[in-house]
Amino acid sequence: MSTIVSGRAGRPPRIGIVNLMPNAEQYENWLMPQLSLAGPFELQWIRISSRRYHLDDPARIAATYRTYQEATADAPLDGLIVSGAAVEHLPFEEVRFMDELNDMVQDVHAQGSPLLGLCWGAMGVGHLIYGLPKDTYSAKISGMYETELLAQDGPVASSLDDRFWSTHSRFAGFDDKALDASTTVRALARAEGAGTVIAESYDHSVLMHTGHPEYYGSRLAEEYRRDVDQQVAGVRAPVGVDLDQPLRLWRSHSLAFFASWVRLVGDQSAAR
Repeated sequence: MSTIVSGRAGRPPRIGIVNLMPNAEQYENWLMPQLSLAGPFELQWIRISSRRYHLDDPARIAATYRTYQEATADAPLDGLIVSGAAVEHLPFEEVRFMDELNDMVQDVHAQGSPLLGLCWGAMGVGHLIYGLPKDTYSAKISGMYETELLAQDGPVASSLDDRFWSTHSRFAGFDDKALDASTTVRALARAEGAGTVIAESYDHSVLMHTGHPEYYGSRLAEEYRRDVDQQVAGVRAPVGVDLDQPLRLWRSHSLAFFASWVRLVGDQSAAR
């Protein structure tokens, strides 16, 4: 059963999703089913103004996506999701859209609206808001990892199991020592071999998930075969994944994670 989420003046909250993934429409099809247990919300797909979206239909992108300025012209966003991006190998200062992303993230954060970063988006948001560094790896972290919940308080952590499966596909991650030394951010969940999986600000306004909870069951196997075909260095078979009969064991975690974050957005919007 869906939880009804109300925002300002009783309306559904407005949530923007900055889609940085290589194939925008494909990512939409991955992410939206994971929001199926969330309460109703008004969705705004956000584009980077300098991006060409060459793997997508330009007419569809023009019809579906808006710039941040266009999406907030009439009303502010109540929450913002920043997707992963195929740039984890680059230093933050070399990511060409970082300035534009920074403007969006800082604006939403200044309004006190919740932020959610996924995979590289988690690292990007953590860096922009809190100056958190990332570690870049020579070997890809790929697979399904048993993950330990480290804290049970807060609007999202309280909805998660003590142990759950998380799925990862990345060449970078948080610098765990720097994160643990922070006075503004804490680790919520970690996995052996994958490091910090979920981190959040102590005030719960910024949530960062370094995995891909939106992935479907065979995605990791498909990525592995693609990387092998392209002779990508540092690629190993995904941990915990049967390449011929992959199982998706992270669905319940994904549904609970996204539903609790949308509920947080609605609650904070209604309280304003």
